[in-house]
Amino acid sequence: MEQELARANAEAVRLVQQFLKGQSRAFPALVNLFTPRVMSIIRRLVSSYHDAEDLHNEIWLKVAQNLHKYDPTLPFHSWLYRIASNACIDFLRKRREIALEDEQLHQHVHKRPSGPVKSPELFLLEKESYSELTALLDCLPETDRLILTLRFVQEMSYDEIGSIVGMSKNTVGTRLFRARKQLKEQLDKYREERRMSDAAY
Repeated sequence: MEQELARANAEAVRLVQQFLKGQSRAFPALVNLFTPRVMSIIRRLVSSYHDAEDLHNEIWLKVAQNLHKYDPTLPFHSWLYRIASNACIDFLRKRREIALEDEQLHQHVHKRPSGPVKSPELFLLEKESYSELTALLDCLPETDRLILTLRFVQEMSYDEIGSIVGMSKNTVGTRLFRARKQLKEQLDKYREERRMSDAAY
């Protein structure tokens, strides 16, 4: 995988240089080269296919707008993943805000008794369209979800992840350990709730 990524980075540098010199056809080739990797990140963080497509287009628009800032002495994928990760985190934060606003509005319209607002995590867990894993990942902070994805889907090193999310290697390791522990706890809890629910029927 490392050799394949190295070849992709070398090809990306060539395509970026061509695009900046006015060869517009180089950009679609760049998009095709990295689309599978970018989409694999997005799809682990965003459940909706249409949202993922919109987010993918938004990421590449930002790439096109900022290609002149790319330093060709650095790996292209790290620069690209940084843009992609920031876009994903912004999207997830906005989605959580909307989920909270929708729940608050629903409570107000139906004049429910005052009480704590249901967390967006529980709100999403109740939607049958979300897979078990996606629902559990929604329980994690956005950055922790991204770190898990970069580590176990993209198989990136702690140093690479740190350069993308702006953390030290040690901090990445700490956040990764905490995220895995929290994910396991949520999984155990979710399975126990499902077991109790099934036993009730």
